[in-house]
Amino acid sequence: MLETERLFLRPLDENDIEAVFAMRSDRDVMQFIREPQNRDETENWIRLVSRNWIKDKTGFCAVIEKRTNKFLGWCGVWRLQETNELEVGYAIVKDSWKRGFATEAAREFLEYGFVILKPDKITAVAEPKNTASRRVMEKLGMKFVKLGYFHNLNLVQYAITKEDFLRKRE
Repeated sequence: MLETERLFLRPLDENDIEAVFAMRSDRDVMQFIREPQNRDETENWIRLVSRNWIKDKTGFCAVIEKRTNKFLGWCGVWRLQETNELEVGYAIVKDSWKRGFATEAAREFLEYGFVILKPDKITAVAEPKNTASRRVMEKLGMKFVKLGYFHNLNLVQYAITKEDFLRKRE
């Protein structure tokens, strides 16, 4: 579906169930993500985010390293239930942290979102203590908006406007 210098980003499918389940079973990876962690819920989550590509052109993709063909995690855009704003989200396997993969994948999804879906802004939310995720948001040029109630949790919200994204891209 999408490609960056180091990554392939393709919709998740049934072939990703074991890799996603293993990732969602890792306490360190899931520390700040409230996704369910059993295999059936993993399979249902993959089906849900895959169906959304068809109806809303939103969902999550497998992040695959080109050089090794290794599954690194997921990234994509989704609608925030509370506001219907477009949200970019990401998660990377622990042994690939601090290598810029989340930022690279999320930047490509900001591009996708602004070009294909055409919102005025794209947001991201995270647990306030999730400094790594907040740093990704800042590297993307996103600015802190507020502490709000999203996904049934008090989370920080960051956002970037289309205008700011295009200016930063150049």
